[in-house]
Amino acid sequence: MAKSCVLGLIVFATIIFSMFSVLSAFQYKVGDADGWRQPDDDNREMYETWAGNINFHINDSILFVYKNDSAIEVSKPDYYHCNETAGAVAPKDGSTLFTLDKPGFYYFISGNLDHCNRGQRLMIEVPDPASKSKINAANSLSVLGFGILCINLLMLLLI
Repeated sequence: MAKSCVLGLIVFATIIFSMFSVLSAFQYKVGDADGWRQPDDDNREMYETWAGNINFHINDSILFVYKNDSAIEVSKPDYYHCNETAGAVAPKDGSTLFTLDKPGFYYFISGNLDHCNRGQRLMIEVPDPASKSKINAANSLSVLGFGILCINLLMLLLI
């Protein structure tokens, strides 16, 4: 019984910690050390793989670092068709920072049509916290109730 109570308290503390960690915003460098560049022919999915390893949240930001290139935010159709003319004019050297300020999908491509067609594009999904909050709230309340029950039981055992 005591092991269950301790486990309940650990689970409760973990949930509280994860709720606070979600409130923090992070900045990610696209492509990590490789930066924003044209993928090799045998690794056209490099940015899909990179983004798939990250759980993005509202207010996170992504930093594109590049040379002789650009990073442009575009619509979904422009992403799939590599339509670089639909995006805003972007610098060709340096870096560009985008903030993921709302839930949904974000689409980015290289301003160089050939680079985009060879896989230099990035799609990011930022989940809606409202859809998760109902589930998390129910889970938090049930764990909270279990944690309080365990504390009460421990108090009774110690008395």
